[in-house]
Amino acid sequence: MDVREDPGPGGGDGFALNGARTRIRADTPTEVSGPADASESPGLLSAREAEVMSLIADGQTNGQIAARLFLAEKTVKNHVRRIYSKLGVGSRPAAIAYWRAAR
Repeated sequence: MDVREDPGPGGGDGFALNGARTRIRADTPTEVSGPADASESPGLLSAREAEVMSLIADGQTNGQIAARLFLAEKTVKNHVRRIYSKLGVGSRPAAIAYWRAAR
């Protein structure tokens, strides 16, 4: 039986444990790509990540971003880490350069 046909222990209902809808990527049938409303392209940012990245590009610090978006600074740091990963960069200036070039 093909992995895509076997619903597995979760029954294949398309929901993660936290209730978010999930999607299985075609290129690796056992890998979950994330929420169903996320962009189809794996390198693109979520709406919140794009909002954080826009504030980074405006020169704001993690603390300033956290205050503006009513988030904990640790949450902003997690967003920044995921942004770097998705954009394939390792620093704030590189992320800003990538973001501005893409705009």
